[in-house]
Amino acid sequence: MRLVKGARPSLDRLRELSRAQDEELAAQDLEGARARFLESAAGRAAHPGAARLGPSRPRWIAPAAFVALAGACAVLLLVLLPSSRSLSFAVGSAEGQVGTWIAAAADAPLPIRFSDGTSLALDANARARVVAADARGARVLLEAGRLTATVTHTATSTWNFNVGPFDVLVTGTRFELSWSPADEELKLVLREGSVAVSGPLVGGRRAVAAGETLEVFCKEQRFELTRREPRAEGPPPPSSTPIAPAAPIDPAASGPAPATTGDTATVAKTVDAPARRPSWRDLVDENKYDEAMTAVEAEGFDRLVARASAADLLMLADAARFSGKPERAAAALTAARSRFAGSGEAAKAAFHLGRMAFDQRRSYAEAERWFDVYLGEQPGGSFAQEALGRIIECRARMGSASGAREAARRYLERYPAGPHAAHAKSLLEEE
Repeated sequence: MRLVKGARPSLDRLRELSRAQDEELAAQDLEGARARFLESAAGRAAHPGAARLGPSRPRWIAPAAFVALAGACAVLLLVLLPSSRSLSFAVGSAEGQVGTWIAAAADAPLPIRFSDGTSLALDANARARVVAADARGARVLLEAGRLTATVTHTATSTWNFNVGPFDVLVTGTRFELSWSPADEELKLVLREGSVAVSGPLVGGRRAVAAGETLEVFCKEQRFELTRREPRAEGPPPPSSTPIAPAAPIDPAASGPAPATTGDTATVAKTVDAPARRPSWRDLVDENKYDEAMTAVEAEGFDRLVARASAADLLMLADAARFSGKPERAAAALTAARSRFAGSGEAAKAAFHLGRMAFDQRRSYAEAERWFDVYLGEQPGGSFAQEALGRIIECRARMGSASGAREAARRYLERYPAGPHAAHAKSLLEEE
C-alpha cells in the first residue's frame, strides 16, 4: 500500500490522542477504584454486617468510554486520511486499463471518463495512454493528436499530461491540448482555470491562464503565448473588383482557347486537374497513421528506409509506432542512427528507441542505455529533461536505489521544478 503524502502527521496525531485518552481512562479507573475502596471501608466501619450483602454493582464507565474512543478515532481517521483508492476510468463503453494504449478511430472522437468526474475526449486519430492513476488524479501521455479535457477540481487533485518533451500540471481546468510528433509542435488552449507547463523553450514552470494559448515550435526554437484565442479562419472578404464575364468561345476558331478569368477559370482547372493521391507524409500530418503505413508498404518500406532523409525516417518511425508496428519503427530509427550518425535526428532516434524499450517492452536496462546515449549526444536537447527523468524511473524499477538517488540528484540540479522533481525528492528523502 502506498502511503499518501501527508498521512504520517495525521497518524502521529492519532497516536498522541490515543495515548492521552488511555492515560485519562487509567486515571479515571484509579480514581474510581480509590473512591470505591474508601466508600467500602467506611461502610464496613459503620455497618459491620454489610460486607456479607454481596459484591457491589459493577461499573461500566471505562468500557463505554473505550467504545466512544474507538468511534471517535474511526471518524477522525476518515477525516484526516485521504482515500487511497485509485481512480477508475472508462474508454467509450469499455473499462479502461492503466498502461494500455488508447486510439481514437479515424471518423469519430473517443471519450474517456474518470470516476471523479474528469472527462477527456480524444479527437479522431489521436493516441493516448493513462500511465498512472491514484486517489488524487492521473498521469496521461498524449502520444499524438488532440484531446479536450475537463478536469474536476478537489483540494488534493493533481493531474499531469505528458506531451512529447513537455509536462502540463493541472489541478482543475478545461483546455484543449495537441501534439504533432512529426512537426514537434505543441498547442494548448486554456478555457478555464490555470496550468503550469514545463519543457524545452518554455522553462521549468510557465503558468498559462484562462483565455491564453501557448504554442511551442521545437524545430524553430520558439514559442508563442497569446492573450486571446486565435480566430477561426473564415472565407476571404468579398472582392470589391468586379469580375469580368468570360469571353465566348468559338468552336470553329483555331489555336488555343482564350484565357478566362474569375470562377470559370477556376472550375475549368478543377475539372481538368487529376485528383492527387495523398502521400504517406500527408497522411502522417493528418494523424492517419494506419493509412500512412499502407501507403509506405505500397511504396516499399525497405526501399524507402534506404533513401529517406533523417527527418523522414523519424516521421516514418512515428507512423509505424502509432499504427502498432514497433518492429518497423525500430528499423526506421536504427537506420537514422546508422545513416545519419552524429546528427540531431540520430540523437532523437536514440531517445525514441529508449522510450519504446521502456513503454512497450518494459526493458529498463535497454531503455536506460538509449537515454544515456541521447544525453551524451544532446545534453541540452529538447528531450534531455524527459530522458534524465526516465533514467530515474529505469533504475528505480530495476531495484537500484542508490542509482536512482544518484540520477535524482542530477535531475534536481538541472530541473528543480521539472515534472520528475517530486519523485526525485521523495527518493532522496528515503536516504
